[in-house]
Amino acid sequence: MNRSAWRESAPGALALGLLAVWAWSGTLSDALMMGGAPGTMGMPLVPFLAMWALMMTAMMTPAITPVAMLWAMNVSRDATSVVRTLRLSLFVAGYLLAWTASGSLAWLSMSSIESWLEPRPRFVKPAAVAVFALAGIYQLTPWKQSCLAHCRSPIALIVRYTSIRHPLRDLHAGLHHGLYCLGCCWALMAVLATVGLMNITAMVALTVLIFMEKVLPSKWRLPQLAGLAFVVIAAWLAL
Repeated sequence: MNRSAWRESAPGALALGLLAVWAWSGTLSDALMMGGAPGTMGMPLVPFLAMWALMMTAMMTPAITPVAMLWAMNVSRDATSVVRTLRLSLFVAGYLLAWTASGSLAWLSMSSIESWLEPRPRFVKPAAVAVFALAGIYQLTPWKQSCLAHCRSPIALIVRYTSIRHPLRDLHAGLHHGLYCLGCCWALMAVLATVGLMNITAMVALTVLIFMEKVLPSKWRLPQLAGLAFVVIAAWLAL
């Protein structure tokens, strides 16, 4: 993109930066109050979804920013900066909607597992081993690589939705991209739930990992290295 396009997209980039700062501020505040307990931390569904939405906004905004800027500059090349920022906002809203909706499935899954484990404490450690092993194996699968390839180079998505004339195409495109990202990162979120959703160290580490997976070229083999690390952790826990 030329220098003019980047300059016109600066308000959108600034808005995303402010969104990330706000979300991290709220998430860290929640983490300091809640502690690092695993699972749902005993929260009902609605408060859990509010916490989850804020946390996903904090963790995933850095990862979506490069794609969101590319989307805004391509589909609104001749638009004003106000329109460009609006369309970028709708794209990001669709993306975060996918992650927020996943909180319901996360809560149901964790609640069911917690209910099963509560009278069977001897299975807590094997469950943690299973989560790390599953996450490690998933990092090595073609499904992970396929979703990650889309996240790294969403050209097909941009071309597809650029040709659509619909007032909600930006929201739809963001939702579509968010589902690919969810397919890419769900196992990492399972690891986070195991060590504690409000575990600040784990949150920051996984945010960095997710961002680096999406911006580094495939020759770095970062997903595979992370997968092997999870498998090693699973083996260490088992022993």
